Amino acid sequence: MPPSQGPLIPRRRLGHELRKLREAAGLQLVDAARRLECSPSKVSRLENGQGLPKLRDVRDLLDLYEVRDHRLRTRLQGLATASQDEGWWSDHPEAWPPNLGSYISLESAASEMLSFSGFGIYGLAQIPKYCWEVFRNNFPDAPDSEIDQLVEIRGRRQRYVLNRLGELKITAVIDECALHRVVDSADTMRKQLDNLIDFAEHDGVDLRIFPYSTGYSLGIQCNYVIFTFDNDTDQDTVYQELSGGDRFSAQETEVKKYRNIFTNLLSRCPDHKSSLDLIEKVKRTNYE
Repeated sequence: MPPSQGPLIPRRRLGHELRKLREAAGLQLVDAARRLECSPSKVSRLENGQGLPKLRDVRDLLDLYEVRDHRLRTRLQGLATASQDEGWWSDHPEAWPPNLGSYISLESAASEMLSFSGFGIYGLAQIPKYCWEVFRNNFPDAPDSEIDQLVEIRGRRQRYVLNRLGELKITAVIDECALHRVVDSADTMRKQLDNLIDFAEHDGVDLRIFPYSTGYSLGIQCNYVIFTFDNDTDQDTVYQELSGGDRFSAQETEVKKYRNIFTNLLSRCPDHKSSLDLIEKVKRTNYE
């Protein structure tokens, strides 16, 4: 059984459908708000996937929009119920990174992910010992038990994503500096680079290394992921890992900007096979 997608994806899908139904009925936000006895901003948030949909409100809106199709009503009410689901990760440790729940929701439903990792190995390819050391340094005040939980959560995500390959495509660019930066020990790095190569050999994964010799690129300023979807309901979204805090944007102009940045970055990388050869070279030179 696939993992729960949490509330984000069902809320987005429900909001998209409700907006289409309202517009098809020729009604304004104020008309829907009057029916729900609330402000138009609440209906707007609901349509944007930001509000918490109550089943009663969804039924009232479907009645207002004169939706008679039983299957459609059932599906949309099911989305309203699913929007209450906090996801399998809801029982998370105190050190839980902000917005990680939303990230996992997007990851669980995307058809393609384009990612750049600048300072460390791509998260979905990290081995537990490497991952533990990263989390320990990111959350220095957290007890070891919470770090263990975070590592377990990442491992679970890795398994889910690997099971989705085929319906999911991953193109990941890693800066060469991540291969040289020793995390934990040389032995850990050797095992980590072996695992990175194993990860890259899965069908549906295109791994590239952005080498030192290529120089500078706008695309290496921060870590980011572009989530894309193969339907008209879900919005493509860019996630940025910034020093001032993580940020998500589903604005078309923002997503397009980062897609162009990533496309340019990818064009300056060696191909998949040459990138794996570079990983092997760094491993032999630095860690054997």
